[in-house]
Amino acid sequence: MRSIKNRFRNAKLRHKLMGIYLCIGTIPILILGIFAYYQQRTALMEKEQQNITDVLSQGVSRFHSQMLIYENLSDYIAFNSPISNVLIGEYGTIYEMYEQYRDYVDPVLSSVKYFSPDIMKFTIYVDRDITAHDTTVAPLREIEQEKWYQEEELNQNIQWKAQLDEKRVFCFRTMPIMEQSGSNGILYLEVNYRELFGGFDEIFKNDYGLCVYDEENCPVYRSVHFGADNKEFQLSEKELLAEYQKAKQKKSRDYTIVSSGMGVKGWKVLLYRPNQIVAEAGQDLIVIASGIIAACILISILASIVFSRLIVLDIEKLQRNMKSVEEGDLAIQVTSDAADEIGDLIRGFGSMIEKINHLINEVYEGKLLQKQYEMRALQAQINPHFLYNSLSLINWKALEAGKEDISKLTLALSSFYRTSLNRGSNVLTIEQELENMKSYLEIQLCMHDNSFDVVLDVDKGILPYQTLNLLLQPLVENAIEHGIDLLEDRKGIVKITGQMDQDKIYLCVADNGVGIEPELLSSILEFKTRGYGVRNVNERIKLFYGEEYQLQIESREGEGTKSIITIPREMPKAALHSSKDQ
Repeated sequence: MRSIKNRFRNAKLRHKLMGIYLCIGTIPILILGIFAYYQQRTALMEKEQQNITDVLSQGVSRFHSQMLIYENLSDYIAFNSPISNVLIGEYGTIYEMYEQYRDYVDPVLSSVKYFSPDIMKFTIYVDRDITAHDTTVAPLREIEQEKWYQEEELNQNIQWKAQLDEKRVFCFRTMPIMEQSGSNGILYLEVNYRELFGGFDEIFKNDYGLCVYDEENCPVYRSVHFGADNKEFQLSEKELLAEYQKAKQKKSRDYTIVSSGMGVKGWKVLLYRPNQIVAEAGQDLIVIASGIIAACILISILASIVFSRLIVLDIEKLQRNMKSVEEGDLAIQVTSDAADEIGDLIRGFGSMIEKINHLINEVYEGKLLQKQYEMRALQAQINPHFLYNSLSLINWKALEAGKEDISKLTLALSSFYRTSLNRGSNVLTIEQELENMKSYLEIQLCMHDNSFDVVLDVDKGILPYQTLNLLLQPLVENAIEHGIDLLEDRKGIVKITGQMDQDKIYLCVADNGVGIEPELLSSILEFKTRGYGVRNVNERIKLFYGEEYQLQIESREGEGTKSIITIPREMPKAALHSSKDQ
């Protein structure tokens, strides 16, 4: 919550206004749209459930009508006295029994099958040692191994069985008249599986599933009609039962499930359709409503953009003017003809800029000239003794008549003063400053008979950047004169390094000389000390770049001294202009 609040506070004013307009304009529209969508969805679900219930009732009614026909035929045969008397009668020969079956049993059962072609088998099993007579009469021993015969309690009531894997449906019962005479008889009626359940395959065109279960919740018939795109909605027999239990507890949100009895003891049928597919039936209405909502939101967005732009246009203009002033451009004209509070603010800012320009003209330019004069005075304080000593050395070398040494020193001295004077400019590249420092070191090495070593480790990336001239030479001079010249136990080393980070450049001159006493180190950059060359460098840096940039000196007595110059990578604009003017 706090992050959202901070993000809102830090956002631009235009975005804040747009957000407010959008909230006011779109939230009520979205609420009404969502409410209408769910109302329509609920109505569609209720209508679909009623439709499924009605269609399933028609399928069950057709199924039940067929079952009644088969059960009436079963009753007709079971209670037919002539047939029962023929089946329990005593015969002298097998041929005599065959004639009775042919004349009385076969015509009746054949006529039943003729008028009901869906009957696959109509057989009476009798407890007699006989040979099966066509498919009408057979000995009881033929079915004694059947699972239904062994497990079910046989009586005069019709019992239906169906087997899903074998696509088989049949009923059986005892023969009441034969039982009264002390004989056992089983009437077996098998009907066409697909014809009996075929009515459930035409409930809908597609996208539905159906399963019939017996009294033990075992599936006896299954019909699934899902297109290739909707196969994932198909449920197995166990999954359907689980979803049905959830539906009874009103916990199922994925499917609409309707159940109905089948007219057979314990049998029930479950019909299901996915809610997602049902909802697609009202997709057109939802698309229209969504289009209207989207159009309203779009109009609200466009209105928020237009109005927020009109409101913040002058504020953004004022912001750009303030940024220009912040970057140093004080010559801009800030005006506004608006009569509201923002117009007053802009005109007040313009008046303030005019007053600032007036003050700059009177005060700032005078101060800038004063700083330039101070820096020139400090630069003029560079020790002139070095020039005299170098010229004296050249004269001495001339007496020695060594032409190479004379040429070498003369070239180095010429290069040094050409770079240090820099045609009167205070600014040069770091590469030029390093070349100047190398010329100086070459002269010093000759003066010291190469009694010390020089190590140069400078990042090439800093070479193109600009800096003040004659920053490194006084530090190198100080390192030689007050550091390594006083060494007696080891060879001196002067190390110059240069590197940079994201916004600063660091130049360092280090030596392994005798170091500086702690008391002197704490005050070496102050005016009361005699180390005016080091102080000169520090003052020039602060005058040119600002008080936050200066020289740092680190030293340990007996170990050496390190002088670190820190300057910005970007040259200050005001300082750069002043250096060009010189």
